[in-house]
Amino acid sequence: MGTRNMEFLQWSCEDVARWIESIGFPQYKAIAARVRELLGIAEVLWSRSVADPPRDLEGLFLEMKSRTGVETDQLTPQQLLEDIRH
Repeated sequence: MGTRNMEFLQWSCEDVARWIESIGFPQYKAIAARVRELLGIAEVLWSRSVADPPRDLEGLFLEMKSRTGVETDQLTPQQLLEDIRH
């Protein structure tokens, strides 16, 4: 990798949002907020502690579905509930 500065690999969501705004996409935060509103999910803070209460199921399901692969493609909300219970 040489001597290139790789600080961006440690960026938080807010850092990424600021960068996207700085390169000419200020609507990013507004779009993300509207999508969360449509989906009925809350913004997840990356500083969230494992001691916090569990996230909402809709958010967990969408997070799982954001990954790729055969198992993920076939995942249903009911299967996620069963997995959480076990």
